[in-house]
Amino acid sequence: MHELGLTQYILNTSLRYAERVDSRKVVAVVLRLGALRDIKKEWLTHYFQYLSRGTAAEGAEILVRVDPIVCRCVDCRTDFEIDRDQYAGEDIFCPVCSKQNYTLVSGTAFQIEGIEVI
Repeated sequence: MHELGLTQYILNTSLRYAERVDSRKVVAVVLRLGALRDIKKEWLTHYFQYLSRGTAAEGAEILVRVDPIVCRCVDCRTDFEIDRDQYAGEDIFCPVCSKQNYTLVSGTAFQIEGIEVI
């Protein structure tokens, strides 16, 4: 249900941007979402369609770019991508040195990358 609040934020930001650049229509909103975020594109789209009715953003397309989950091994400095579903509840090891000492490089993003207006 947290998608509703996020969608309201996306809509408000889009409308403010369109107003600031003196545009009459929001055509698309491009989002970057990390794979670790529990945000569903279907819900964002559904809520956006509902919330944007009667606004300059009505009918705008929501485009989502998913950031993969990337870890960096602290020991050998190798960056490696992991699949969230594959590692759910499992230990994560570096594929090069087999150590379990890593930091998260990407996968948690929530960002509006672009707003297309006319």
